[in-house]
Amino acid sequence: MQSRTLNGRYRLDQLIGEGGMAVVYRGYDLVLGRVVAIKLLREQFGSDQNFLLRFNREAQSAARLTHPNIANVYDVGHDRDTHYIVMEFVNGPNLKDLIRRQGPFSVDGAAFILRQVADALDAAHRHGLVHRDVKPQNILVDENGQAKVVDFGIAKGLSDSNLTEAGTGMGTVHYVSPEQARGERATPASDIYSTGIVLYEMLTKQLPFDADTPVGVAMQHVSAVPPSPREFNPSIPPQVEDIVMRALAKDPEDRYPTASALAAALDHWEEAPNEVQSTRVLAGAAGGATRGARPRSAAAAGGYGAGRAGARTATRPNPREQPFRDDVGCVTWLIGSAILIGLVGLVVLGFKLGDFSFLDPSGAGTATSTAQVSTPAPSASVPVAAKSPTATTTRATPSPTSNATPTATGTGTPAASPTATETPSPTPTETPSPTPSATATAATANVPNLINSTLDQAQTAALPGEFKIDAQKVYSDVFPPNKIFDQDPAPATQAPRGSTIKVKVSLGSQFVTIPNLVGQPVAQAKSQLEDSGLTVNVVEQGSKTVAPGTVIGTDPSGQVQNGSTVTLYASVGDQVKVPEVYKVPYQQGISQLENAGLSVSSAVPQSCAQIQAQDSTFNCSTFPNGGIVSGTLQWNSWVPRGSSIAVAYYNASAP
Repeated sequence: MQSRTLNGRYRLDQLIGEGGMAVVYRGYDLVLGRVVAIKLLREQFGSDQNFLLRFNREAQSAARLTHPNIANVYDVGHDRDTHYIVMEFVNGPNLKDLIRRQGPFSVDGAAFILRQVADALDAAHRHGLVHRDVKPQNILVDENGQAKVVDFGIAKGLSDSNLTEAGTGMGTVHYVSPEQARGERATPASDIYSTGIVLYEMLTKQLPFDADTPVGVAMQHVSAVPPSPREFNPSIPPQVEDIVMRALAKDPEDRYPTASALAAALDHWEEAPNEVQSTRVLAGAAGGATRGARPRSAAAAGGYGAGRAGARTATRPNPREQPFRDDVGCVTWLIGSAILIGLVGLVVLGFKLGDFSFLDPSGAGTATSTAQVSTPAPSASVPVAAKSPTATTTRATPSPTSNATPTATGTGTPAASPTATETPSPTPTETPSPTPSATATAATANVPNLINSTLDQAQTAALPGEFKIDAQKVYSDVFPPNKIFDQDPAPATQAPRGSTIKVKVSLGSQFVTIPNLVGQPVAQAKSQLEDSGLTVNVVEQGSKTVAPGTVIGTDPSGQVQNGSTVTLYASVGDQVKVPEVYKVPYQQGISQLENAGLSVSSAVPQSCAQIQAQDSTFNCSTFPNGGIVSGTLQWNSWVPRGSSIAVAYYNASAP
């Protein structure tokens, strides 16, 4: 479409997005001199009062929210039959595009985005608003990695009664919560579920549910167990999978209480126990059959009645492995029991026949001496009585589910007999050899968290462990330039002292979108482009409309590759540049000067002698006859439009 200005203030420059009921343009506020995003309601909805109410509700809802991670709404209005909202322009792609180009994200990269989205949603929820359409397309990420949540088009207050009106209640079906899919009231927990889907997609580059029809997808949200994220990305830690699956719990009460709680769990996933929790059951329960009609355990199928609290904390195998639990589990228990009985028999035989110094290295036969025997399947704590020095039982056989390491006390054993003859133990003053665990601790160090640090900061953080840093610079659409966004080994793990930590340092986005800089100060625009990783070449131009010292335009415009050279045209005001017409035939030179906006007052012929009197180096034999030799204004200088200039040219026949 041709350039259009709304109400004489908002100029529509470039179409940047389209939705079901509106289109979005990058525009320019001619009054405040800033780039904006302008959302126009589609013409077919302009006469529909329901859509107009919804459109205005979006503006009013978003205008109530002021937060760094929510796109600001500046204005709302209409020009004739065109209804519009003026919003903050975010210079960057949406999260869906980033996932397509860079997914799957690392856990740290996903946490970086999720924290900002969670802060935005919590701000909305505190104001009594539910977004109801959280999806990657509604999360924009600028060139500095700052996320902005946009499009509160179907957001409503928590007190609104009509939350399921046709066409507006469900949001986008791939991200809709089970309660929304059932036509029930949407709450902040619904936004948390949708955010969990976004997290799932960031980590796997896959959606958990898909079908041939929207209804089929919605039904899976209601009843199906999401596939394990680790099926698509095995590098996801089990603790992180637990976090995702809790966010996708069918029952809103089983999800995280706030979006920030979800983000905090992801930020501190290393502190969670490294074991398979019941979150896959939480994600699949209270909704009917699982995907593909897989068998489920009684606990999983029982929903969240009286035993809900126990179901949340119980340690359960993966439901995908459920068909094999009974047979294989019994065989494994029988084999483990047979091995355990054999071990106990060997120990008893050793007590009768052998040397017991391995039970009491000092030979003192005290009640605190212990012998460690490995046992299978630890899962429960040792009873206090079994650890007491006064216990009279010499050895207890643990149950198959015991977590205890069997101990043998010295009470009643041959090692404690006063008649036993033993080799004297080393004297107490002898320095003992370091234990293997102490040696391992001295040889290793804790790997620091280098994510979001600069290389200089990383070098400092690596000093305590004497680590070396091996940096690789790569493009990243999420992290700003010069920031570390990935490392190996992972933070909070143990690694040999002096070993190398490999890190990836962001070069910024591979592709940079050049914003509309018209009217901005040249120095500011140049700095902005350079901060985006571009090389800038400033070229001065005259302009009747653009003020001196401000930007006329750029070449190229739109999206360019990071590191490209961009020409920035800087206005010098209503001035013209004096063309260099030296040696140009004077008739042609006069035309060039006049076309540039100058007034040629005279063209004077000069002989060879006259010219050499002013310039001794002038060579009459090689200079073209009729060529311009000088002018009263300096070539390539900027002068006011209409300035007068006189030129002289060489005339070989002049006396």
